[in-house]
Amino acid sequence: DIILSSAALRAIRNKFGKNYKITALVSEENKDLLLRCPYIDELLVCNFKGKDRGLRGLWNLSSLLRKKCFDIVIDLQNNRKSHILAFLSGSCRRYGYNNNKLGRLLNYGIVDNKEKISPLKHQFKILNRLGIELVDDSLEMWVAPEDQKYIDDFLGSEWLSAKQKLVGINISSSIRWESKSYPQTHLLRLCQELSKLDIRVVLTGSKHDCVSADELVKKLGPVKVINACGKTTINQLACLIGRCSVYISADSAPLHIASSQKVPFVALFGPTDSSRHLPPAQEGKFILIKKELPCAPCYKPKCNTKKCMEMIAPQEVLEAVKKLI
Repeated sequence: DIILSSAALRAIRNKFGKNYKITALVSEENKDLLLRCPYIDELLVCNFKGKDRGLRGLWNLSSLLRKKCFDIVIDLQNNRKSHILAFLSGSCRRYGYNNNKLGRLLNYGIVDNKEKISPLKHQFKILNRLGIELVDDSLEMWVAPEDQKYIDDFLGSEWLSAKQKLVGINISSSIRWESKSYPQTHLLRLCQELSKLDIRVVLTGSKHDCVSADELVKKLGPVKVINACGKTTINQLACLIGRCSVYISADSAPLHIASSQKVPFVALFGPTDSSRHLPPAQEGKFILIKKELPCAPCYKPKCNTKKCMEMIAPQEVLEAVKKLI
């Protein structure tokens, strides 16, 4: 969500210029994404698992917001907690979606009619009320030089040839969204076929994916893939994906990172709607693969059959990679 918000932050800065001070409120676990953002003047960090936990924490945080005397509050998160904070900030102009998540606390709220529109268009419907149009839909991330150096050293330690193509594969989605994951049997076959083309594969994922990644590496045997699961921060992951010729992922954050790094990507969609979640990309720089099934998109985090993902054949993904390369 924060990566998707980069276009909105840029547009807000362009609209108001330097006459306004722009403050971003972000969670502790995601603060690194905005530490070097050039479009904000101040970064406020909240920790709902720590100091800002519970009603007392929420009240203390809202007290801090009131002291800032914001002229305008723009709620891009649009959940109950963010709507409460927007209201308690004391701002007279509160923009966001008037949904069933206490959206009535926003006095400039718009109805969320669940249109099948891209995530950026959905976001910019809020900004439209401020006279801000979606002109540039490109996503951005702001990494540090030490992030790039870490990835250079990491790939160097894996003996990646300077002439060798690198293809990244995100091996899962999240702990909650098990239904989005591409089957491991398909991943195994895909890695084998890519290696035959002298393409080096780098596996990406969180620390929760380490066991699955180790199992996959073991099954691949002589096929030497690079296992980066659990070995990068999100900014280091951006640098790693930036080194790839093509990146393959289901509907998840790394897919948006690939978009921000202008890396061609293959998007695998099953239980979620691509028209509502596909990140922006130039025509010819991405390939969407999904299967038209009566049950899809179902938005079920768990599924017994996972038919929508099972039906995406490794050969189909391989052909998409070859086309983008």
